Amino acid sequence: MRDGVAAAGARGDGAPWAAAPACGVCGSPGWRPAGEICGKRYAACDRCGVVRLYDRVSEDWLELLYGDYYPAPDPPPAQLVRQLANPTFAHRRRRLEAVVPAGHRRIFEVGCGDGNFLASLRRAGWRVGGSEFAPASAAVVRRRHGIDPFVGDVMHGVPQGAPFPVVGAYHVLEHVYHPAEWLDALGRMLEPGGVLHLQVPNLASLTHRLTGAAWASMMFPQHVYFYTPRTLAAVLERHGFEVLSTTTWDPWHGPGTVIASAAAAVRRLRTGRLPWSDRLPEPADPCAAETRGEPATRGRPGPLRTMLDLASIPLARAEAAVGRGAVVDVLARIR
Repeated sequence: MRDGVAAAGARGDGAPWAAAPACGVCGSPGWRPAGEICGKRYAACDRCGVVRLYDRVSEDWLELLYGDYYPAPDPPPAQLVRQLANPTFAHRRRRLEAVVPAGHRRIFEVGCGDGNFLASLRRAGWRVGGSEFAPASAAVVRRRHGIDPFVGDVMHGVPQGAPFPVVGAYHVLEHVYHPAEWLDALGRMLEPGGVLHLQVPNLASLTHRLTGAAWASMMFPQHVYFYTPRTLAAVLERHGFEVLSTTTWDPWHGPGTVIASAAAAVRRLRTGRLPWSDRLPEPADPCAAETRGEPATRGRPGPLRTMLDLASIPLARAEAAVGRGAVVDVLARIR
């Protein structure tokens, strides 16, 4: 299917929506339908195979999604210590240190969120820096960890300290409206031979296959591009990167995505409702929010939730063992 439509009508509360008629990965206008949520279409590119949200929030209104992405109050010190012990942070560090020599352990994290990963790396002897899209989010990082992020879009400004031996971006690329230009910008931020570490949700995961539109990593409408190990590797190769290693396992996002997706699927069976809304601004569903940042605060779990908690790790490991885990985690070197 080919479509030259440039804008889609608003729904719900009149929030601004616009169409993406051309693929932001390869530029092709050719696409085929790949599903729908809240009346908004998904498209699979005919050329590169990457799936995108065709009807998405207009770029001029992204502050509706990201103006205050980390609104929670600062956690008490004991809770922050537990957050810094997140097993995903150690997992990422092990992967990085397998390819980055000790004398080159300086990283810039694009979209550093609450700054917890950078703080954990700094404790391990890394030199760290990062960026956040919104000033309010950057203030969280500055206040909690004493790390002063670059504020804004790295496509439109060069962070201080560039070029870097390592650039990381974890659960960021799926939010990016112009992936090709964004990857080129990251390439320019890297030293010759520098390492890029990316992690995104895996569209080819077994959990997605089983739960469909209830999959927690759909995260509608914030997530606009969806990748598989194959499509992400192809994208990186086209932009001058050599893929060093890929895994679909993550010790926190894996089980968390299984739990949140299963909970959303059960809720859909009971109520007929998906955990998504096109009314903006509106808080994300708690079961979906557990796949980014820290898990949503909740009371004592019921029997069903306890069973899911116990089953989530072996289920997540099993899908990752066949390359169909929750994430696509790629290390690549700039040529």
